[in-house]
Amino acid sequence: ATGTGSRRPDVLRRESDISELLDIQELLANHCAEILPAGGIMVYATCSLLKEESEDQVKKLVEKGLVETLPIQPGEVPGFQDAIDENGWMRVIPGVLDGNLRSADGFFAARLIKK
Repeated sequence: ATGTGSRRPDVLRRESDISELLDIQELLANHCAEILPAGGIMVYATCSLLKEESEDQVKKLVEKGLVETLPIQPGEVPGFQDAIDENGWMRVIPGVLDGNLRSADGFFAARLIKK
């Protein structure tokens, strides 16, 4: 993933074209979904703020019909209830959460279950 880099900016990808990275992410996610046993749970997570690397990748997985969202519930991950969207996916933007979590790096996570 392209990453947010607030703690380690030296590890960020600097290429402006991320299409190759997106292809690799999609390939890996598809492979994981394919080998996951029925009823198995998969977490797709990135340290990226880009929807192309996160939400869009999960949408593709769900649209293929191999997995469906197993929503993350408010209160399930203490302090992050405001980061859970209508899909049950978690999207954290740096500086948005309250208290000590305000300094959390940005990331995305979706929990999926194999049909």
